[in-house]
Amino acid sequence: LAQGFGWAMAHLYVDLRPSSKYWDKRSGLTEEQWVKRLESTTTLYVGNLSYFTTEDQITELFSKCQGLRKVVMGLNRFKKSPCGFAFVEFQAHDQAASAVNLINGAVFDDRQIRVDFDAGLTDGRQFGRGETGNQWRDDFREDYDAARGGKGAGLLKRLAEDPNRQVYVGKRKIDDSAVPNKRHRGEQPRVKQQDDGRQLPASFGRGKGGKGHR
Repeated sequence: LAQGFGWAMAHLYVDLRPSSKYWDKRSGLTEEQWVKRLESTTTLYVGNLSYFTTEDQITELFSKCQGLRKVVMGLNRFKKSPCGFAFVEFQAHDQAASAVNLINGAVFDDRQIRVDFDAGLTDGRQFGRGETGNQWRDDFREDYDAARGGKGAGLLKRLAEDPNRQVYVGKRKIDDSAVPNKRHRGEQPRVKQQDDGRQLPASFGRGKGGKGHR
């Protein structure tokens, strides 16, 4: 009985240590400052949402955890329409940590969503940074995803002479913050060259179903 009780208690344990390896280089914070903020943050990033998922739906989901303060929808920066991500704020860090433990990886509105610690929402971060105004992941992918705007913009093309390499074919210059190598937890992505000589990970722009670029 004691062993069974210990097993049950272990599964009720909430890990408050942030596991995110993402760093928003455009936040104005150094990587060390970003990581430090994660230790006490009350803000969560929610990714891989359907474009059709509403703020009310997200609020209802996260209201199942105590201390929900507000939900901020991620928007296409041109159309100001939802584009598949959101920020959720709680009143305390331990409440945010409980939400990560309970909801990360859950299937919500027919998609497996990612819930991750974030260093805090600042003005402008609620807008997609891709060339189309959506997230880069949807600008780079070529597949069809009805829940995320249909066919991707296909701005990352494989080279016919070397299928392991891809090149960006869009018009907008990509800065280092568009490289999602730190969002892919535990992965050591293959590297490929962009047309200006900078390196991008092989998983660049790929959806997450649990893993993806913001």
